Amino acid sequence: MTETGSAGACPFGGAATSGILGPLPGFRHFLGMPAAEERFQVDGEDPRSSPAALATLRRRLRGLATLMGARPPGSAENPNLPAGYTYLAQLAAHDMVSTGMAFWSAGGPDPGVANVHGAPLRLRTLYGGGPGACPFAFAPDDARDQNRSRFRLSAYAGAKGDAASFRDIGRAATPGTLGNRGGFAGAGRGEALIADSRNDQSAPLSQITCLFQMLHNALLDMIPRPGTLPARVLRERTSARFAVAQEATILVFRSVLRHDLLPRLLDPKVRALYDNPAPEWLEPEPGPGMPLEFSHGAFRFGHAMLRDTYRIGRFTDATLADLLRQNSTRGPNAVPLTRDWLVRWSQFFELPGQPAPNLSMKLAPRYTAMLMGDGLFDAIEPGDPAGVAFRDLMSAGLTGMRSVNSLAARVAPLRPGSAAQSPRLADPAARQAALATRLGRDSAVSLLGPADVAALAAEPPLPFYILFEAEQEAGGERLGTLGSLLVAETVYGALARERLGSEGEGGLAAALDRLCAAWLGDVRFPDPPLVQDMPGLVAFVARRLQLEAADPAFI
Repeated sequence: MTETGSAGACPFGGAATSGILGPLPGFRHFLGMPAAEERFQVDGEDPRSSPAALATLRRRLRGLATLMGARPPGSAENPNLPAGYTYLAQLAAHDMVSTGMAFWSAGGPDPGVANVHGAPLRLRTLYGGGPGACPFAFAPDDARDQNRSRFRLSAYAGAKGDAASFRDIGRAATPGTLGNRGGFAGAGRGEALIADSRNDQSAPLSQITCLFQMLHNALLDMIPRPGTLPARVLRERTSARFAVAQEATILVFRSVLRHDLLPRLLDPKVRALYDNPAPEWLEPEPGPGMPLEFSHGAFRFGHAMLRDTYRIGRFTDATLADLLRQNSTRGPNAVPLTRDWLVRWSQFFELPGQPAPNLSMKLAPRYTAMLMGDGLFDAIEPGDPAGVAFRDLMSAGLTGMRSVNSLAARVAPLRPGSAAQSPRLADPAARQAALATRLGRDSAVSLLGPADVAALAAEPPLPFYILFEAEQEAGGERLGTLGSLLVAETVYGALARERLGSEGEGGLAAALDRLCAAWLGDVRFPDPPLVQDMPGLVAFVARRLQLEAADPAFI
């Protein structure tokens, strides 16, 4: 879940000098536009407009990021969250927010930052604008290339080319890139043929992207192909098949989020407020756009879930740095993935009869040191720490988002039950004391003096606080109260307010029936994808594509 946009995917300099002051299309603030005193501040000043406050912020965040990037060896794993949910959450984040510039590199009265995802959780990160707008992501239906409806996949490197070998996202060799070294296609594939290039940031993420693409293709195969027809009728029938496969894939994606990912992430009492026919909204009628307090605050928790090493494919100790290099950008001559790197899904999700999967790390304000080295995420400016933690903190500090104190003051009276279970939410003094104790305990690592520790305890950056709260309230196994409220309000809100035409009463089975009836008349899926969790999704794809006994293993 690195910073969205090309600036976050590719490390380069260019730090913000004044913060984001202008409008941000596609974004908004949680609980309305904050007053000046309700925004994140540094010693009472706004770092977006005060050079002195910005310099102080940068100095403090350097220490805090150093602390966050120094997770000690032997840190606890999270039995509640197998490692695959790290990458499912990243895919969901990419489906809610897409910007063309990292927030830590933007600034001024016209920052040029916008969230271009208008309707969240509709898998635009997978489909883009469809075959018409993103033809490179889809394979021709026939030799004349009259229509496109299937996702383009690549066979793993060295495969014989049978149907079961197409288990990587589409990739192409392009002139002028390292992936075309030697001038022939076998030298590497330097271009990922997917609608959202962020989904090729690591091997597990590109593989989970491929899994949903395979789901689409499997659903498409269950819909009868049109025969020889006049061109116009053929286009209409092809469009109908594509629309049904696309919406069915989105329905499954939403089902998995609602029934599998969110229950694992959220405090159960908070979830109960939202996962019911009449949710208790904090914002009954929010304005358009994604809350900055969610996108650049609460939903940055996923970086803390990343492991140092993984069992993946045939590797038993692949490092996170290795995984981040298995893509078309950083390793164009290493893709398509070799059979050794193909994900065996039981390594990332709990599947019946299989060994225990990789687990994510417990949620705490500590990131793996793998995110700080090897040139993966370079320092923004000389003197800044390398890695994702500093970028997360700087982005949050320069957006003008609501402060933790403002969020707590607004939420606690609206959610008295939640406040009662969270002393840090309801009591500012208890919150500040707990933060000061935590930060002071590690001052030898952060090199933050007593005055800086006190200042950060009084005004903590939201991404840090969300992880601190998860550690304190839930033992790191799920989000705490404020984090759960921000995530539940945003994600459940998107599911409720951006409903698909087929959604309504009766759950997934009824939605699939309505979908087919609207587009296909009497035709129905002979094997409908009644999937509610990731193990079920893996099993469905394996069954439909005959991968249950695949070599290399799929399950």
